[in-house]
Amino acid sequence: MRQQLQSMLVNFKLGRLKSEQFEFPAQLHRKNRIIVTLPEGIQTNSVLLRMISELPGIFRESELLVVVPLACTEVSRKTGIHAMSPDLYATNAIGLPKRNFFAKVKTYNASMVIDFETHRNIFNALVAVSSGAQLRIGVEGVWGMPLHNCMVKSQFVADELKIYRSLVDVLTEILKPSPGEQYLKN
Repeated sequence: MRQQLQSMLVNFKLGRLKSEQFEFPAQLHRKNRIIVTLPEGIQTNSVLLRMISELPGIFRESELLVVVPLACTEVSRKTGIHAMSPDLYATNAIGLPKRNFFAKVKTYNASMVIDFETHRNIFNALVAVSSGAQLRIGVEGVWGMPLHNCMVKSQFVADELKIYRSLVDVLTEILKPSPGEQYLKN
């Protein structure tokens, strides 16, 4: 029953999600405030957290925030990126964080969300919707439109670590300066 109510809430919020225009890939090259969401229960996976720690080098001009359901300190310590999580005991009747947590997500004023989840995760979906971010990047086959308006398809379907690596590699490749740009910077 609880999961059904959570799913209904996400579907309601997705129905109200506005489709905004953004310039791709130019949006990635700007100074952004980026929210990163992780797969449920994987906040202590050292391999994934090492990949997440590459993001500040990829998005050099941007500010990053990792939003996780719990275990904030471990994520911050292992990635070097500030993390935020809801209070363990501040949940509503259907088991989700209370509105004030999602209000904090909104006040971060993110322009981009990168969702590393490979399965439908209600918490991550609500973070993405609450963020107000124009660009919401996720793995293809998880939520799709309108939640993720930019989806990365991986050739790997069963190996989650390789899917995460694909996501990081695609972002790295998109943000790699062209040969002309690199020449101008030298």
